[in-house]
Amino acid sequence: MTRQATPGPSIGIDLGATHIRAAIIDTAGTTTAAIHRKLPDDIPGRRLAATAIATELLRAHPNDRIESIGLAVAGTVTAGVLTWSANLCLDGINYQSELHAATGCPVVVINDARAAALAESQLGAGSGMTTGTVFVVTVGTGIGGGIVIDGQLRTGTGHGGEIGHIPLDPKGPPCRCGQRGCWERLSGGTALNAAAAREAAVNPRGATGRTVAGGQPGAAALAHAAATGDRRAQYIIHHHAHLFARGLDVLCAVIAPHLLVLGGGIIARPGAIRDAYLSAADTLHWHRGQTRTAMLDDNAGMIGAVLAARNSMPSL
Repeated sequence: MTRQATPGPSIGIDLGATHIRAAIIDTAGTTTAAIHRKLPDDIPGRRLAATAIATELLRAHPNDRIESIGLAVAGTVTAGVLTWSANLCLDGINYQSELHAATGCPVVVINDARAAALAESQLGAGSGMTTGTVFVVTVGTGIGGGIVIDGQLRTGTGHGGEIGHIPLDPKGPPCRCGQRGCWERLSGGTALNAAAAREAAVNPRGATGRTVAGGQPGAAALAHAAATGDRRAQYIIHHHAHLFARGLDVLCAVIAPHLLVLGGGIIARPGAIRDAYLSAADTLHWHRGQTRTAMLDDNAGMIGAVLAARNSMPSL
């Protein structure tokens, strides 16, 4: 009888719009040797960040039998190539080839929101749900999503889940995708940061303006001001939460998920913004299923990338 070998750990990397995370992850989804860094501001440094962090982990843990590398990246991915990224400002990079050349490991590259959806559906908020439709929405710098049906990630022709670019307002702010008024430009982290900057400029003596002047960045300044009772900050947050709920309702009208999972940095951080977004999500007209918050927090992208890499490995 042939004995099946025990799978070894993998490296999971999450290359987001502003930060990069990486860790060694075992078959149970447990992370060790985690690294979390802000991305370099320059394009060349940002481009090479994934390869640098993977080789660093391998050198620091030479005795670990790393079987594969999964890279989750904020952008559209085709056959291991990052074809376009609105927030990273990178495109046409064959990360699968570059990471394999640098490490010698099999590599799989996947969109970060799709990776989070895979992780949450199997090991997080949707764990144990083997049938039905799970829709995972991640709200960070932008907005992304992933559809899991009967336990399988579905991407359609390749980019199913680019929900942040649903156009909600044709007269809204321009988006790097070429459209105007995209959902993420109205209610993602970039939108909140821009709203905080406008409020600070118009009302520098107000709670948000004073917090920004004190060094607290964008959305965090709004949340802090709202927590102190500032009504202008509270109004701004609730306005964006309303726009967030409008986009969710569009999705639920089309997809009708059995389970809606809300995650990403905006949802993971306790405070006025999270509370407003979750409250707004409770008012949806078209959602008939359950709503849960993500359980894996900032690890979801890394874990999902590893799951995608393992799914592509040949059976032993």
